[in-house]
This record gives sequence, C-alpha cells and structure tokens, in this order.
Amino acid sequence: MERENKFNKLLASIIDNSLKEVFNEDAASAIYTYLKSNYALNQEEIPQKLDVFVDGLREFLSTGAYPVEHFILENLYSNLKYTGDLEINSESDLEDSITNLKNCLKLR
Repeated sequence: MERENKFNKLLASIIDNSLKEVFNEDAASAIYTYLKSNYALNQEEIPQKLDVFVDGLREFLSTGAYPVEHFILENLYSNLKYTGDLEINSESDLEDSITNLKNCLKLR
C-alpha cells in the first residue's frame, strides 16, 4: 500500500508537470477547472480516478489528448527508468497503460 501511495504521488506530480510543460500554468489550471466543474474530479484524485481523468481530458482536448497522454506516460516511464509500450490510442489509453505498469511493478 505504501508503494502504491508513493506511485500515486509521483503520478500526480508527473501529470501536473507534463500538463504545464505541454501547455502552460494557466492552461493546465483551465484543464483542472474543467475536470472539477464537469467531472467532479479534483487534481489530487486523478491517480485514483484515471478513467475519469482520461474521459475529461479527451472531451476537453478531443484527439489532442492522445499526444498529451503519451507525453505523460513517457515522462512516467522515464522517471521510473522503465521500458515498455508507449502506444496510446482510442483502443489503449493512459489508464490501461498505467494499470499495466502497476502490475509490472507489482503495485496491485
């Protein structure tokens, strides 16, 4: 449980930093506001509710969400020094990839 909590904190930080790097602080804040208003999702809850985050991000950015999800996953893999499949599309999303990563790291 402790390892999963650390992972979730790392994931939240990487998502935040990635959004700010791809866009900027104001745009990342607009995404968080959108998620809170339309999905009742607070920034701190994102690691536990990845499905909601992915749905909201895809609604907000449309197909532009796929490269953002890929960038988040790439940053996470890099931070963990993990090599694996980075493919994200309509069939395989960020949530699936992170669930698979957690399984590989034996966090579940």
